[in-house]
Amino acid sequence: MNYLYVFFAGVVIGIANIIPGVSGGTMAVVMNIFDRLIEAISNIRKEWKKNILFLVMIGLGAGVGILLFANLISYCRDHFPVATNFFFVGLIVGSIPMVYKRATADSFKAFHLIPFAAALGIMIFTVVFVPGNTSAVMTELNVMNFILLFLASVLAAACMIIPGISGSFVMLLLGTYTTITTAISDFNLVILIPIVLGCAVGILGGAKVIKFLLQRYPQATYFTILGLVVGSIPVLLKNVFWIKGVFTFRFDPEFAVAVLTLIIGALLAYFLGSRVKEPEKSEKEPEAC
Repeated sequence: MNYLYVFFAGVVIGIANIIPGVSGGTMAVVMNIFDRLIEAISNIRKEWKKNILFLVMIGLGAGVGILLFANLISYCRDHFPVATNFFFVGLIVGSIPMVYKRATADSFKAFHLIPFAAALGIMIFTVVFVPGNTSAVMTELNVMNFILLFLASVLAAACMIIPGISGSFVMLLLGTYTTITTAISDFNLVILIPIVLGCAVGILGGAKVIKFLLQRYPQATYFTILGLVVGSIPVLLKNVFWIKGVFTFRFDPEFAVAVLTLIIGALLAYFLGSRVKEPEKSEKEPEAC
């Protein structure tokens, strides 16, 4: 395992997790480390040195991505929203062939389209939600705030490792996004305590569930992941074309640049996925024996 690549993948995942509508799990699929990530989290005591090193590199990369790129991403989304969203759409589009190949690794079965359609339908359904960001910011910790932030973080963190579902989007729906981002920017350690604890529980629990599904129902699970990944595209496009409840489209120089960023993102995702495909296979082969 190339740990420099793992660190870079962590940076991408960290950046994704601070953008509502972009899934860190999807970026893990794009970077082709999703299976390895789930394995390391769910079986951390098995080959614990190797798994801990892997998770530490992912965690360091995600931390760097969040701290260094949060302001840059916010600036790009504020000043170049179309190009920024199209770049992430490109990353997702470029990862679809890789996910489909895994979903059909054994054979294609028509009934696997059912979980694909269900997952895609759920993602399209979320497009109708317009989460507000007007919730009051919690700056002091009491019992109720602790419970709320802990439970919200458990759910959001579990969603962060599920491709297609944005943990930040879940935070927005639960009304805790502003509180969490403010606590991070202000280094409010008291508020961050239940958030960190909740994220730890959510990630560990979510990884266990996904690991079970991949072991028992691998093809159906990958078709579900494929539906979630494909369904995340309209969630991102909504930010571009659905403005104040009105469909808006303008072909201007910014849109032309956005198409270019989409192509760059798609080629980048396809290239990265193909580059690490063989190492992932070789690591899995001993486990199948």
